[in-house]
Amino acid sequence: MELLVEVLGWTSVFFYILLLVFNGMKSMRIASFLSVANDVFWGFLIGVMPKVLLNLVVGGVTLYRYVCDFTNTPKKIINLLLVLMLVGFAYFANFAINSYLENPSLGLLLTWVDFTVILTALSMKRLRLFQILMLSSAFVGGYAYYLLGIEQMVVIKIIVGMLTSYKLFIHPVFPQLENKLLFWKVA
Repeated sequence: MELLVEVLGWTSVFFYILLLVFNGMKSMRIASFLSVANDVFWGFLIGVMPKVLLNLVVGGVTLYRYVCDFTNTPKKIINLLLVLMLVGFAYFANFAINSYLENPSLGLLLTWVDFTVILTALSMKRLRLFQILMLSSAFVGGYAYYLLGIEQMVVIKIIVGMLTSYKLFIHPVFPQLENKLLFWKVA
C-alpha cells in the first residue's frame, strides 16, 4: 500500500506539470481530468480530505468548462452542471474559511488563496489567461508552502513558474524551440 501511495504522489506531480505543457485547452482539460482522478484516489489513501474536496471542485470546474467548450450538450444540462459546480465551490469556500478560522496562519491563508487562483485559472477559456493565473499561483503557492515547510510543493511551484514563464515569454518568440526540445506534439 505504501508503494501505491508513493507512486500516486509522484504521478500527481507529473499530471500537475502535464497541465502546463499543452498548447491547447482541450488537451489541458483532459490532463486536468487525469490529475483530478489521481489526486482524489491519492487523497483518500493518505486520508487528506481537503485534497479530495479541492480536487472534486477542480473536477467540477473542468467538467463544466469541457462540456461548455467542446461538446454540444443541451443548455439545461450545462446549467445543471453550473449549479452543481457552484454548490461544490460554496462548500469548498465554507470549508476553507472554517479551516482558516480554526488555525489562522499566513501560510494556510495563502494556500487557500492559491487554490482559488488555480480554480479561477481552470475556469478560463483562453490559454493565455490560464497561463498567467498559473504563473501567479506559482508565486502565491510557492510562498505559502515555504511558510508551511512543505518543500516538495515549493519545488512543484518552482517548476510551474518555470513552465508558465516559458509558455508566456519564450514560446511566443521562439515557437520552434518547443518542437526541438520535446519529442511529442503538445498542441
